[in-house]
Amino acid sequence: MFDDFYRIPDAGDERRAGSVLTRIYHDIGLAAVAEALQLAPAEFDPEMTRSLERGEFYLLPSGQELAQAGMDA
Repeated sequence: MFDDFYRIPDAGDERRAGSVLTRIYHDIGLAAVAEALQLAPAEFDPEMTRSLERGEFYLLPSGQELAQAGMDA
C-alpha cells in the first residue's frame, strides 16, 4: 500500500508537487465517500482499491475508535 512513496517528486519541482497533492486529495475524497457509504474496497477495480487504501491512510479514525483506543492504552 505504501510502496509508491518513492515517486513523490522533489519540492523544487512545483508542477509535479501539485499533481502529488491532487492525487492525495483525490484518494482522501474517495476513501471518505467509500467510508460514509460503507462500501467495501473489494467492490472496486484494483486501481480504485489502491487509491482507497492510500486515502484511508490520511483519514482520522472516528471518535468512537479514538475513545476505544484511549481505553486500551
